[in-house]
Amino acid sequence: MVTPVVLSDKEFIEEWKRTHEGEKNTFPEKGQYLTNKGEYVRSKSEKILADLFYKHEIPYVYEPKYELTAGGVLFPDFALLNVEQRKTIYWEHFGLVTDGEYAIKSLSKLGAYEKSGLSIGNTLLFSMESEAFPLDIKQVEKKVINHLK
Repeated sequence: MVTPVVLSDKEFIEEWKRTHEGEKNTFPEKGQYLTNKGEYVRSKSEKILADLFYKHEIPYVYEPKYELTAGGVLFPDFALLNVEQRKTIYWEHFGLVTDGEYAIKSLSKLGAYEKSGLSIGNTLLFSMESEAFPLDIKQVEKKVINHLK
C-alpha cells in the first residue's frame, strides 16, 4: 500500500511561494512604502492592502509574473493563497480610475486576465479608488475574509 503524501499547510505555503515568486515586475520605479512584512511597494494603497493580508495571515507575494495564455505577461499587484482551499487568487488594485487612459488600460488588463482563465470574483479580485472615492478598506477587508479565509 502507498500512503499519499499530503503536505502540511506550512510545507504547502513554502512550495507555493517557490512557484509564485514576487517582485518580478521590471517597471523602473522602485517601491517607496514599507509594509509590515518588510517589503517595499509602490503606493500607499498597496501598502494598506499588503498590511491587511499580513494582518489576516494570508500568504502573498507582491508583483508576481503572470503568463497570459495568448502570449505576453502581466504583473498583478498580488498573488494570494487561500490556504484552506489551496487556491491561488490574484489581486489588482486600480488607483487612478478617473484617468481615462488608465481606465482603458485597466479594463484591457481585466479582459486579458479573463481570457487567460481567471474569473473575476473567484480567482481574480480587485479594488479601485479615485480622489473622489478613496479605497474602501471595510469593503476590501470583507473581500479578504470572504475569499481568502
